[in-house]
Amino acid sequence: MSNVRQTYITFAMLMLAWILAWTLKVSVLDSRFTWLTTGPGAFAFWSVAKVVVWILPALWLIRASGRSVRNVLNLANWRSALAWGLSVGLVIALTDVVPRALQGHSLLTLSPMPGVLNALIVAPIFEEFLLRGAVFGNLVRAHSLRNANVATSLLFVSLHLPGWYFMGHVEKLTAPLGGAFSIFVLGLAFGYATYRSQSVVAGMVAHFVNNLAA
Repeated sequence: MSNVRQTYITFAMLMLAWILAWTLKVSVLDSRFTWLTTGPGAFAFWSVAKVVVWILPALWLIRASGRSVRNVLNLANWRSALAWGLSVGLVIALTDVVPRALQGHSLLTLSPMPGVLNALIVAPIFEEFLLRGAVFGNLVRAHSLRNANVATSLLFVSLHLPGWYFMGHVEKLTAPLGGAFSIFVLGLAFGYATYRSQSVVAGMVAHFVNNLAA
């Protein structure tokens, strides 16, 4: 089986497991364990679910491609990763911050602590490790940068679909801003930063800066 085909099949299985995780929580666990519905309980559940459903398959994909986590992080390129991550992240962030500043709104709109941890730590690290580290890293070895980045960004959008559906936000599929199109564009930007720096850390940094300002 080719590495590309293996990557797509693994991601499809991952998506099925992710849908099952949402179904289990919303349809079964939330009604039996109310402490899982919000706050630290919900944060703990989703963090563990993401490790099992996202990170373990990502580790397998990386290993199956002949790479290692060390290759994916490529900390020897930390200066380039930081430069690209901050540059891309700040350009994206300015599209949110400048309009709010001009309208006299608060520049930062962070949610309570579990939400902050998810937005600034879990999402940038876990999503980038899976999408840009494992998936994009595999696809770009067989496809052009453009094709690999577009495909990965589409998968990045698909990763959000179960959450939108179960939380009643399906309108985000067609929302001009803050929905599927915005996430697709962000995915392209994170992928480009990762490619240019040859380190997924750049994608993580850009993702962090974007979420900090979003």
